[in-house]
Amino acid sequence: MKNNLQLLRSMMFVPGHNEKLIESAANSKADALIFDLEDSVQPNANKLLARNIIVNSSKNKKFDCFQKFVRLNEIETEFFLQDVLQLTEGNIDGFLLSKTNTKEDVQFLDSLLTSIEKERHLQLNTFSIIPILESALSIVNINEIAVSSKRIIALGFGSEDYVSDIKGIRDFETNQSISFPRQLVPIVARAHKLEAIDAAYIHVHDLDGLERHLEMGKILGYGGMWVLHPKQNEVVNKIFSPTDKEYHDSVEFLRLYEEAKRINKGVAIIEGKFVGPPLITKSNDIIARVELIERRKKEINN
Repeated sequence: MKNNLQLLRSMMFVPGHNEKLIESAANSKADALIFDLEDSVQPNANKLLARNIIVNSSKNKKFDCFQKFVRLNEIETEFFLQDVLQLTEGNIDGFLLSKTNTKEDVQFLDSLLTSIEKERHLQLNTFSIIPILESALSIVNINEIAVSSKRIIALGFGSEDYVSDIKGIRDFETNQSISFPRQLVPIVARAHKLEAIDAAYIHVHDLDGLERHLEMGKILGYGGMWVLHPKQNEVVNKIFSPTDKEYHDSVEFLRLYEEAKRINKGVAIIEGKFVGPPLITKSNDIIARVELIERRKKEINN
C-alpha cells in the first residue's frame, strides 16, 4: 500500500492522444500528470491511439519525476476494460475513476486491478485509485466511496459535471451551486486521511480568478487541484505550499510545545502564544508538507 502522504498540489490533465502536448508536459511544473482517455480524447477512434501513446510515453525517463495517473473512460463504456488492461502495462502510479457514483464502482476497479497484479506478478496495490466525485449520487454516497478501497489516496471534486447533473447554474461569482459539495469533499477526505483535490478552474487565462479559487480551496481544506493548462501550475503550487512564515511559526510552536510539556502543561500560553495539541497537529502537517516540497524540488533538479 502506498503512503497517502503524497504531494499532489497540481494534477495536470494531458490529452492522451496528443504526443506534442505530452512531450511539452515533461517540462511542466506539475506535481502529477493525468494522461486523459476521457473527455479530451475525441473522436472515439482516438481512444486506441491514446492508450498506445500513454503506455509508451509513461515509460520514458523524462517523466520519472512526475506521479503519473490515467483518467479512465466511464465504467459503463465499451472502452473501460481495455483502458485498464492496456494502461496497467505502462509505468503508471494510479487511475482516476471518472464519475464515481457508488462504492461498487470503486470495488469493481479494485478487483480488476488485483486480478491484473496477481496475473502479472506485481506487488498488490501497485496501482492507486482517485475517485472523481462529479454527480449528485456521488455526493450522496461520498463516505461509502471514501472507504471502499485501500487503494484510494485522494478524493477529487468535479464541479462542472456536478452542476450539469443537478441541473443547476454554474455561478462563478458566488459559487453557490457548488458550495455544499465543495465543502463536503475535503471534510470526508480528511476524515479518512486522504488528500482532497479541488475542482478545475476552467477559465484558464484568468489567473486572478484562479488565485481567488485557490485561496478558497485552501481555506476549505484542499491540498491540490485539477489543472487544465500549464500556465496554472505555478500559481497552484504556490497557494498549496506553506509560506515561509507558516513554516517558521510551525517550528517555533513545536519548540514551545516541548517547553510546555517540560513544565507539565499540555495546553499553555508561552511567550504570548497559545500552544496546544490542535496547533501542534497543524504544525507537524505543515513541516511534513515542506519536506515533501523540498524532496520534489530535488527530483526535478536531478
